[in-house]
Amino acid sequence: MSLEYSEHILIYRPPLSYIDPGQVVYNGRYLDIYNYVRDEYMRDIGYTYLKLNSENHMHLAVVEANLKFRMPLLYDEKTEIFTRVEKIGIKSINFSHKIYKDDRKVLCNEAKFTLVCIGASFKSEPLPEEFKQAIKRGPLK
Repeated sequence: MSLEYSEHILIYRPPLSYIDPGQVVYNGRYLDIYNYVRDEYMRDIGYTYLKLNSENHMHLAVVEANLKFRMPLLYDEKTEIFTRVEKIGIKSINFSHKIYKDDRKVLCNEAKFTLVCIGASFKSEPLPEEFKQAIKRGPLK
């Protein structure tokens, strides 16, 4: 399925616990940030990760991640994180993310992730149709 999906925007401020001795967000914490952003995206389309897990006994496993670090993020710095679904496959989904600061003037980080839908048997499964429809519909707010 290849469509234009709506963009999700989240205002985010890095917490103190993510800051390294160099006074910037530690590089490994970007994976946590992007996991958080995807959770918020799913909540905003009305199909939470909890629903995927409890109703379908499935979860989304990251199988590929590509991050580009351009500018560091500082503690409590206001950023905007843009999330877009780039592609939905039968069993996988591709997300792209961009983190900006200074009112979208400075691109700090960009990332692409491929996630695969995993069932209770730890084998890949087709994405639930209701989840695909929620993505097509886009954020509810």
